[in-house]
Amino acid sequence: MKMLYTNTAVLAAMVLGLAACKDDGEKKSPSQVVARVGDAEITVHQLNYLLAQQANPGDAQVKQKVLDGLVDQELLVQKAVELKLDRDPDVVQAVEATRRQILARAAVEREIGKPVEPTQAQIDTFYVAHPQLFAERKLYDFTVFALAASALKPELEQALQSPRNAAETAAALQQAGIDAQPVEVQRAPEQLPLPLLPKIAAMKHGDIISLPDGDKVLLLQLKGSTPAPLQAAEVQAPIKQYLLAEQGGAREDSRLKALRGATKVEYLQRFATADGKDVSLQSGLKGLN
Repeated sequence: MKMLYTNTAVLAAMVLGLAACKDDGEKKSPSQVVARVGDAEITVHQLNYLLAQQANPGDAQVKQKVLDGLVDQELLVQKAVELKLDRDPDVVQAVEATRRQILARAAVEREIGKPVEPTQAQIDTFYVAHPQLFAERKLYDFTVFALAASALKPELEQALQSPRNAAETAAALQQAGIDAQPVEVQRAPEQLPLPLLPKIAAMKHGDIISLPDGDKVLLLQLKGSTPAPLQAAEVQAPIKQYLLAEQGGAREDSRLKALRGATKVEYLQRFATADGKDVSLQSGLKGLN
């Protein structure tokens, strides 16, 4: 449920906009109304709610832009009602899903509260513990081959031990009956799986590492790397945000585990085994790139 931390202000406004079409048309105080769109009124409370999500809510240009957005939104909501889209099953389902997401997010915020600010010692410890992200950071140039996960059999893995460049890798894949077009990419360590960074940092030119990607697997063959270290002073903010998010996620998981333990949950149909949370898919550290 990590999506619960996503900003849902705009979705909330849309849900409230559709819901407002069903109210009894209660008159607002003139001092509360900031715009009229046909017979509908946009209130200062609606404006302030969205302004609270802005970086500079007191700026007149920001206020006007948000108000213009509310007017445009109201025009579209009225058109949707005119077209009876508020009764369309897909729209009704989407509105209900958004309502549930907003309620779930509110419950998370109420239950776990605000995370505790990381200390400077915790930030420094994280910096030192991940040299591949910071002090020994490099930019990696890869040649990437994408193939079906089912195609990566033991015999192919063995055949891929010998190629030292992209041409040899492509030849080995073709010999195995796999047509995979190479793509050249550059990746910073924060764009790569955090648990694999030590292994990636130790790779030599020509080495290949595989990463799962849904029903595919990506073969990343190292072409080269360029040192790009980051000093501790440069990354205080992103490290702090990472630690806050990690703490919030852990507290949310703990609370959800407690709720599941206290409530009977019965799956009448399962589509896969319980989520094992493959940490190999977690990116290194957002905000540095």
